[in-house]
Amino acid sequence: METPEPLLSLCIPTNGRVDWISSLLSSIYSQQVDNTLFEVVITDNARNPELEKAVAALAQPNLKYYPTDSAGFTNQVDAFEKCSGVFCKMLNHRCVLLPGSIGKLIGLIREYQNSKPLIYCSNGHIKGPRVIDCPNLDSFVRNLSYFSSWSAGTAVWKDDMKGMREKPVNSTFPHTLFLFQLREESRCLIWNVPYHYLQDDVGKGGYNPFEAFGITFLDILSDLKEAGRIGEETYQFVKKDIFSFLKFLYFNEVLRPTKNSYILTDIRKIVTTNYGKGAYLKIVLHSLFVAPVKMVIDKIKRMAAARKNNN
Repeated sequence: METPEPLLSLCIPTNGRVDWISSLLSSIYSQQVDNTLFEVVITDNARNPELEKAVAALAQPNLKYYPTDSAGFTNQVDAFEKCSGVFCKMLNHRCVLLPGSIGKLIGLIREYQNSKPLIYCSNGHIKGPRVIDCPNLDSFVRNLSYFSSWSAGTAVWKDDMKGMREKPVNSTFPHTLFLFQLREESRCLIWNVPYHYLQDDVGKGGYNPFEAFGITFLDILSDLKEAGRIGEETYQFVKKDIFSFLKFLYFNEVLRPTKNSYILTDIRKIVTTNYGKGAYLKIVLHSLFVAPVKMVIDKIKRMAAARKNNN
């Protein structure tokens, strides 16, 4: 007798991080959800034998480990491909699930299993209700803004993945295969419910974030605009939000001490490519005079809120 396919696949692409994966798996299996309802699929492009041993030691029947040769972020595609669930949800290997999150995801699947809209799980980061229903891709991209560049919220129905290997994959943002390429037009849903928090991300990097967001991702959006799938207004709206994110990056990764390993070369050249000659100066001035003040104000607000909660 064949084992029925699970409702939910939790896809975890990683580069061999035993510490992060162990915490994530602990947060998954401590929720005591029926193992037949979900599976956990780990794809490891570092092929770390210690991680493989740690996974095997858990002896969970619905936990699968696959070594892979895919480079960098393209490991994400391998993770989805290995899944067998009705609905496949990517998890960042640094995340820890909040209590009850798997049950909520299964409830989401059951609610939309018949209509199967394109779904992105924004973890409560979007201003708006817990569920944002978008009639088309333009509305979806506008509501997500630059969060559509973040792979962690990516989810896909298994039925949509037929023939996905025939599609081109962007090596920096491979998750856009699932967001933008598997369907031409669709009802889209932003599930804006908090379901995880991130562990310490010290040491992340290995790529140039200014080039990734300021050029590569904008090129992806430009292609959607040229194809008529999003409008000029939406493109400009997201482009403006990405520029605000680049200001944040410059302050936190260039001016402040950091233990990350980002490539931070040619920033002036990169930001002027899509934002014009004065863009780099705007970023520098913001980082020198605006961002420090905002950081102090935010710290004061957090301290005041903490005192209020303690009284």
